[in-house]
Amino acid sequence: MLREIPGVRQDRPSLNRRWYQDEFFDLYTWHAADGAIVSFQLCYDVRGRERAFSWHREHGFLHNTVDGGDGGRLGRMSPMLVAGGRFPHRMVRRRFAVSAGALDAATRDFITAKMREYGRSRARGEIALPRRRRAARDEADSG
Repeated sequence: MLREIPGVRQDRPSLNRRWYQDEFFDLYTWHAADGAIVSFQLCYDVRGRERAFSWHREHGFLHNTVDGGDGGRLGRMSPMLVAGGRFPHRMVRRRFAVSAGALDAATRDFITAKMREYGRSRARGEIALPRRRRAARDEADSG
């Protein structure tokens, strides 16, 4: 069950950042002064092959894999987001429904609606593949 982490560092004075966590998810939300969600990042499979589904009101959707920062001979480096392939929105949405019971209804419903919106947009072909994969696909098609 997602629980809120208290005392989250606030980096932007105009936004209220909140963080929720359980064994499968990390959820970060950014809210405007009126409480509206401006952005969120839902990290899932955090103890396995962690990925992040993000939405921002001005930039739309992103889906990334979290590179854990294993630097090899350089040692441990900071984790970073890299192109993450298709977002398994149905599986994540089902799992989120179970975990999000303690979230306020507005936040839970908003994030669930965004996952549905992503799925519908993807099915209509409105969400493009990441550039790297699109370039490889176009190159294969032209050969």
